[in-house]
Amino acid sequence: MKGAVETHFNVVAKDYDSYKKKNSYYYSNLKKLLGSLIPQNKKVFEIGCGTGNLLFSLKPKIGYGMDISSEMVAIAKSKHKSQKKLMFSTIWPSYHFDYIFMSDVIEHLEDPKVEINKISRLMNKETVFICTMANPVWEPILIFWERMGWKMPEGKHKRIEYKELKIMVENLGLKIINHDYKLLIPIKIPILTNFINMYFEKPFRKYAFIEYFVAVRS
Repeated sequence: MKGAVETHFNVVAKDYDSYKKKNSYYYSNLKKLLGSLIPQNKKVFEIGCGTGNLLFSLKPKIGYGMDISSEMVAIAKSKHKSQKKLMFSTIWPSYHFDYIFMSDVIEHLEDPKVEINKISRLMNKETVFICTMANPVWEPILIFWERMGWKMPEGKHKRIEYKELKIMVENLGLKIINHDYKLLIPIKIPILTNFINMYFEKPFRKYAFIEYFVAVRS
């Protein structure tokens, strides 16, 4: 996660929160999903923390946010300076956590295998690792939205199919205990979005926008 990716996120850092606000329906649902998977008052490590909003929303006992972008980390520190339970850094921690998660990050990793191996070293038998990402079937739409200026520029990235990730994770000594999809329609269209997500998400869940998995040590 170096070079072009670091430069890209340093550049977009100043506009990061405005992009999140523009796509607030997706991010509010992402917070709800993570909140359903990560109980409050736990030791939580977020990889690719951006400006710290997701980590803050989880109300951890101790929250450690790490990001490759020093600009993102500086903003996160400033925004959450009154939150003594939250720490933000560009440096990997060296102790175990109850929960480790990353959202919309894995596609930006230069070598996902190396990073997941680092994650596994911070896990004990009770630690839970959660990874959320955009479902690769949405990539053509995401490219269009970016060109229209409706979403944050992705920079260098590569969508990875779940079957490839599963092999990678299991080869590193982890076991996936849940793999699922959420949010069939990730943008707010009055009446239509809630109706479709309520009644059509279950039968068409493999086409939902958010894909995620939950893993523990095997």
